[in-house]
Amino acid sequence: MHSPRADLARATVRAALALACLGACALAARADDSAAAVPVPAASVAALARLSPAERASGVDAVARALRNDPLISGRHKEHDLQWKKDDEKKKTPDGKPEPASNWFRSFVDFVNDTSRVLFWGLALVLAVVALVSGRHLVELRGLGRRRALPSVVSYVRELDVRPESLPADVGAAAWALWQAGQVPAALSLLYRGALSRLIHRHHVPITASATEGECLDLARDRVDAAALGYVTRVVRAWQASTYGGRALSATMGEALCKGFAERLDGTPPAAEAAA
Repeated sequence: MHSPRADLARATVRAALALACLGACALAARADDSAAAVPVPAASVAALARLSPAERASGVDAVARALRNDPLISGRHKEHDLQWKKDDEKKKTPDGKPEPASNWFRSFVDFVNDTSRVLFWGLALVLAVVALVSGRHLVELRGLGRRRALPSVVSYVRELDVRPESLPADVGAAAWALWQAGQVPAALSLLYRGALSRLIHRHHVPITASATEGECLDLARDRVDAAALGYVTRVVRAWQASTYGGRALSATMGEALCKGFAERLDGTPPAAEAAA
């Protein structure tokens, strides 16, 4: 099917060819006539005069071919049409034949090899991170378990400082010195604080900060031997009699309480002896 544009182009080509032929003939005819009416350059006329008829015809053919090949005159043009390639089309080799099945299998093996390598290193990285996180949590849980297993140690029992560093090295001797100086309440307070400190830190009696004298004795009943428990009981009774009852205590009682502190409470705890 011819379009009007193509017909117009072909007509233009024919007209141009006709004009070229007429011009060539006119030039050839006028080359022999030195008195031509049309003003033609002398060099062009001389060059055309030297050409043979075959050379002139060849020149006309060259001009005609150039005009036919000109895309603006010939009316021919290229059109590009993009199309989607179908998925079911088989891949072909350069010679036009379908690709062998072995090449597909080799490509599949290479793909599996590359994929498995990536998966392996990814899985190894994930396992390493999980191991690090699990190890950290395990260490934290063990530390928390140790902290929970340790008994709660108080520093004060009813405003009495029971820390070992708050007491003198020899509690009994210091208390006896206060007793002899007439400071009986201070000596009894020192003996009572020292007894509570030894029960908490040496015998691990779970005495709380708000425990009363009777509660302290009840908590120590199953954790110290009878001699130590009897001594602590005497200290508590003397402390209560002096502090709450306002009773005066004899020097003999004071000396016995002060000198018995190291013997009853500074010795090796029964649990340590059994372990040894």
